[in-house]
Amino acid sequence: MKSFNIYLVLAAFATIAFTQSCVEGEDLVTPNVASPVLVLLEGSSFDSLSLVTVGSRFLELDKTNILDHTKGIDSIPVPNLNITVFINNTTEVAKLVTDAGGSAELVVSWADLGLAEATGGNQIRLEFAGTHKNTAFRKYHTVIVEKVD
Repeated sequence: MKSFNIYLVLAAFATIAFTQSCVEGEDLVTPNVASPVLVLLEGSSFDSLSLVTVGSRFLELDKTNILDHTKGIDSIPVPNLNITVFINNTTEVAKLVTDAGGSAELVVSWADLGLAEATGGNQIRLEFAGTHKNTAFRKYHTVIVEKVD
C-alpha cells in the first residue's frame, strides 16, 4: 500500500510540474494565427502537355451573425488582393491580383514550375501567399502531372 501511495504522490507532482511549465508565460514555438481570408483553390491534375491552371478565390468571413441561424456566416470576396505564388518556399512563380469577385487564376507551364520534362506522377507544391488586414497568410496546393497510358 505504501508503494502505491508513493507512486500516487509522484504522479501528482509530475502533473503539477507539467501543468505549470505549459501555462506560465510560455510562448508557442510557432505562434498560430488565424488566416484573415478563406482560400479556395481549384485544379490539381494536368497532363504533361497542357498548362497548369489553378483557379483561386479569396473570401473574408463576416462572423457578425454567427449566432443567428437564419443568417449565419457571410463570405465576402476580397478584391484587389495581391497574391504571390511560390515553389520551394522561396522561388517566386507568379504574382496575381484578385478581381472584384475575389478570384485570380494561375496559368503557368510545367517548365515555369521547374519541370523541364514533366512525367506522370511528378508533383509540385505551390504556395499562395499574401497579406490582408496586416496579417500574412499562406495556402499550400499540390499539382500533379497525370500519368499517360
